[in-house]
Amino acid sequence: MLEELQNVLRAKGIPFHAEGNHIRCFPHVVNVAVQTGLAQLTDVDKTIYVDDSMNPEYQSALSNDVVAAARRLVSACRASGQRREDYLSTIREGNSTHAFGESIELPELELLRDVDTRWSSIFLMVDRVLTKTLNIFEAIARFLNDPKHDDLRCHALDQKQMQVLDEIRQFLQLPHVVQELLSAEMTPTLSQALPAYEKLLRGLKGMLAPGKLGKLAHGISASIDKLQEYLLRARPTRMYSLAMSTSDISCTTHSNVLILILTSVLNPTIKFQFLLDNWGATHVLDAEQWLRDAV
Repeated sequence: MLEELQNVLRAKGIPFHAEGNHIRCFPHVVNVAVQTGLAQLTDVDKTIYVDDSMNPEYQSALSNDVVAAARRLVSACRASGQRREDYLSTIREGNSTHAFGESIELPELELLRDVDTRWSSIFLMVDRVLTKTLNIFEAIARFLNDPKHDDLRCHALDQKQMQVLDEIRQFLQLPHVVQELLSAEMTPTLSQALPAYEKLLRGLKGMLAPGKLGKLAHGISASIDKLQEYLLRARPTRMYSLAMSTSDISCTTHSNVLILILTSVLNPTIKFQFLLDNWGATHVLDAEQWLRDAV
């Protein structure tokens, strides 16, 4: 479509770049990266863990897809209107009898299903199941232990699955927070996209540090690779510079990088600070000159 639009506009003497105006949806890119990482989590190769930190129970939980196990649990609890009502009744009864603690009253929240096309839905599903501050899992346990739900107890998660699922939640939380911050803006946020990508990449790489989420390294690394792949595709994008230039500018590969970050330069709250922090003084000087030339 963009190529056809390019042909039509150029025939009318209007400069337009098909590839240069292809701006990818930030939440979609993040979702693709997350899905790629999750898909790799079940492919456990112990040889990548030089400290032998991958114990058999942890490896089994990953290999057997603990996220899918959580999904089956949620689906079973939500399989019908009667089951959903029974689950909420369990919370109400537990609150009235102080079963969750003397001063604890759980909110009547339903479990959440994930949807492939809904951003962060896997994180939201897992987060709801594991929300310790709300004792939600205690409500799930009481619901499964009800005699009339004997057929559902096979879906209960054991302690090792809970541990692995909690670490996966930590992995998923960062992409969720970053995309929520960007998507929540009511004003155009194109200038925030590249800094958000960089922050997300730094955060994911930080998870690979010793003492962090090393046992999920194969999945996190896959997400990092996918994000970097999309960043590489975005480099020829010229849309960021349209606010400053209406001429048909031919750019080198080096200039494409400057075009990509130009929108950050034009943002009065960012200006050249992003370049200084992430690209260095040389790129700042180049960008300043390129900006003058474009004007």
